[in-house]
Amino acid sequence: MNYRWHATRVIAKRRIFETLITPGYYVAQAIGLLLAYFLLSGFTRSVDSSGFDFHLQPLYDLFGRAVEGAFGTVVVQKLFAEGPFQFVLHIAFLPVILFLAASSVYRFGLERKVGAVELLAYGPADGTSYFLASLIKDVALTLLYLAVLLAFSAVAAGLYNLALGPTFFVSLAVLFFVSVAVYAYGILSSTLTDNSASALAVFLALMAFFLAVFLGSFTIVSGYVRNLAGVFAWILKWISPVFYWDQALRATEVGGWPLFLADLAALLLLSGAVLTASHYILKARGVRP
Repeated sequence: MNYRWHATRVIAKRRIFETLITPGYYVAQAIGLLLAYFLLSGFTRSVDSSGFDFHLQPLYDLFGRAVEGAFGTVVVQKLFAEGPFQFVLHIAFLPVILFLAASSVYRFGLERKVGAVELLAYGPADGTSYFLASLIKDVALTLLYLAVLLAFSAVAAGLYNLALGPTFFVSLAVLFFVSVAVYAYGILSSTLTDNSASALAVFLALMAFFLAVFLGSFTIVSGYVRNLAGVFAWILKWISPVFYWDQALRATEVGGWPLFLADLAALLLLSGAVLTASHYILKARGVRP
């Protein structure tokens, strides 16, 4: 076991170094921060004497009409109840989490295909230590970007005379735990498939499915469609990171901090379960497809 963790640390350090000297991570950060800038500046132009009105700015008008039509006016009002930062945080976080998860899934599948993981497995490392190193790399770089987002938001709040709000800081913590679960599902996708393209396709399809079922359970529909979406949501909620993300944010709205901590713990348990399944699948299938 000590050999495995030593190999994990060594590989993780190397993977972090390789990511930091390549432009992809910084491009994803730049895209996220650019989106944050446009959304924050657009929010300030959407405020008049009566408060926030998304109809005043084209970007927010497009988004507001779409959300209002699908989920109702209350959702739009609730989303911006504390200002724009919670919404902006989630949008700005997407490019980096997608980049880290997708690049790790693709690279793991590629290196399994060409035999690089098999080569490492002849030494003190094995397939599990390899994917744990990938997880550590993604988690470390996620923490770094969340710190960048926090600094950016604090500066923007001062420039635009806005308040970050307590929900913003809660969302930072929730996004971190959700990202760990997302990366775990990326590893599972890589162990289930034989090449990088199929691994990436499985991962993206799985995340899209979780999100679609979650959104479908809240969409303003009736009858058979809504009942079917509700059944799917109930079945899949226990293995969906999106469900625990939603429950954690809901818990903070009513001051349910024990439930909030339980949801974060559930995300860690889900991540551990998915990683354990990945370990046994990789052990059964081998490190070379």
